[in-house]
Amino acid sequence: MTATPEALRQLEALLEGPETLEQAAQLSAVLKAVPDLQKQLRERRQHVVRTLHDRDGISYTDMAPHLGVKPERVSGIARGHSRSPRKMGGDR
Repeated sequence: MTATPEALRQLEALLEGPETLEQAAQLSAVLKAVPDLQKQLRERRQHVVRTLHDRDGISYTDMAPHLGVKPERVSGIARGHSRSPRKMGGDR
């Protein structure tokens, strides 16, 4: 198992300690925020990959090992393609 990214370490506290109503409420709030957070993270990653490619000339092949994916996947990220299907629905 890989180590928890630094940005998520504060959330680990929600998975520990005694079970409380406050803990349940905090977990619910985090879970409700996850879809929006995922969207923001995907969009930011796309921006960073495109910037590194366009501004700095870093190839998708060179980026791939740092992202843990194949160059074709980096290209897909740059184009905004997601591997997981997105929900179609009401709030578009």
